[in-house]
Amino acid sequence: MGLKFCTYPIGQDVLTLEFQGLTPLFLRQIMSGLRAHFGQHLDILAVNGSLTLFEKDISNSQTAIEVFLSGFHLSETDKPHSWELAVHYNGADLDALSLQLGLSTQQIIELHQSQTYTIEGFGFLPGFFYASSLPKSLHLARKNTPALRVPPRSVAIAGEQTGVYPVETSGGWHVLGEIAFDLFDHRSQPPMLMNVGDELRFKSVTKQELHEWSQAWMQVSKRKQLLSCSR
Repeated sequence: MGLKFCTYPIGQDVLTLEFQGLTPLFLRQIMSGLRAHFGQHLDILAVNGSLTLFEKDISNSQTAIEVFLSGFHLSETDKPHSWELAVHYNGADLDALSLQLGLSTQQIIELHQSQTYTIEGFGFLPGFFYASSLPKSLHLARKNTPALRVPPRSVAIAGEQTGVYPVETSGGWHVLGEIAFDLFDHRSQPPMLMNVGDELRFKSVTKQELHEWSQAWMQVSKRKQLLSCSR
């Protein structure tokens, strides 16, 4: 069965592809296929069942892209990588969340780390991922008034998703805690180990244990092993 998708040019240099019924892992295959066919330099943003392509005069290639996708075959054997992030749950919003949700802070922490999440895509900021499967009892709209300052490495929730702020910024998600290191590094290749379709778990650690994770992260060659659930 062929791919079901719609294409939407946004000016001359941006093209959005919206797919029907595709998992994030299948989106990742399409991203890889597009780059292999049209060039590794192709900048692609994946989020919530869509791909947005950024390239000078990309709209001139719309027909070629549609023809390529019409003949693209997905693999059922592709497997996601599984990651685990250590979190010190000391977030500024924990007490407020406790009141809003009618849960203790410990219950919030236990619920947040009880799930295996799927990275649906990236956006908002470089390295900011949207991970689905947040427990229903933690579903909550964004803040009515965004915080002017959200610290980097903040683990947060909003709607049905969780994510990590890669840099200090303003933001409307509810902050639960912090991780030990920067997941996104523009100097590295790739700049981020995690990818669309990967699985992710969180585990609670103390402040001292978080410092130990930070020290371990300094050994660049062992970073993938450090974060892999199978380590």
